[in-house]
Order: sequence, then structure tokens, then C-alpha cells
Amino acid sequence: MKKKLAVFVAGLALVAAASAAPTLNPTNGHYYDYIGVPGGFTFAEALANAGTLTHAGWTGYLATVTDMSEHTFITSLTGATAWIAATDAAAEGTFRWVAGPEAGSVLSFTNWSAGEPNNCCSAGEDEVVINWGAGGTWNDIGNPSFPDYRVGYIVEFSAPTGVPEPGSLALALLALAGLGAAKRRKQ
Repeated sequence: MKKKLAVFVAGLALVAAASAAPTLNPTNGHYYDYIGVPGGFTFAEALANAGTLTHAGWTGYLATVTDMSEHTFITSLTGATAWIAATDAAAEGTFRWVAGPEAGSVLSFTNWSAGEPNNCCSAGEDEVVINWGAGGTWNDIGNPSFPDYRVGYIVEFSAPTGVPEPGSLALALLALAGLGAAKRRKQ
């Protein structure tokens, strides 16, 4: 019995370690997690997989990095090269976010490695990785020059825009309940 319990507890520890919770960035209130597996992900796989993850009821998306503070926080999570949600596949040289609340907008912040982006190798590079060089700098890589390039990715979780915070919703429900009770007393 003791041996079975020890095996069970060890199994729980492995599951907990494999599914560590995302980390809160107190500056912007978003959560982030580095997702890495042996063999990594292509950009398309990372983009699709990030959208299937949830945390605190929020759906994930491939991270968008909008300022140096956010960049510093993300690179503190891992030193591994990882996909972020930027690409210039639609218009060469114009990098846009393809996920999250910023989807469709041109990047207003970048942190390129020296000589990047360079659209290398005549066929081109369209997707962006973070932690390519010192200080977490970025590189354009991926399709079509390197369609099988595989690394981990950064998933970001933020509250949907236009949706009330849970506390606000609870207060609104309490107010409605109070109105209903007051109306019943009048009758």
C-alpha cells in the first residue's frame, strides 16, 4: 500500500511540474507561459496551439510584445528561442501581429538582433522568434526559407476587451438582486 501511494504521489508531482501555471506580469496584468516540447513547433503549430490554451477563463494567443517592459518580462521566463505572433507574410517588410488584441496591427515596438530582419536566403523569412541573440533580441525566420524550423513559443493570456471583470459582474448581479427584493417588498 505504501509503495502504491508513493508511486501515486510521484506521478502527481510529475503532472504538476509538466503543467506549471502561467506567470503574471504585474505591469500589464497579463499572464505568460513558455511552451516547449522536444522537437518544438512550427510557427503555424504554435499559432494554432496557443489558441487552444486557457488560464483563469481566458483564451491564450501567441504573445504580442508591445513595449520593452513586456519584452523584459517575457525574456525573464526563458532564455530559449521562441515564436511570438509577428509576421510579414502578407507584405514583405511590414511586420504585423497575427494574434491577440493587436491582431492586424503593425508592430509599434521591436527588438531586432543586429542585421535583422533580413529576409534571408532569397526565398524569404516571414515569422519572428524572440531570444535569438543577447538580451532576447528578435530574428525573422520561418516560411518559406525555413518551413520546418521548430522551437517553443510564448503564450499570452489577457482579459477579453469589452468584457466586465468578474468583480464588476458580481456587483451588477448583487444590484439586480437588491432591486428585485425591493420590488417584491413594495408589492
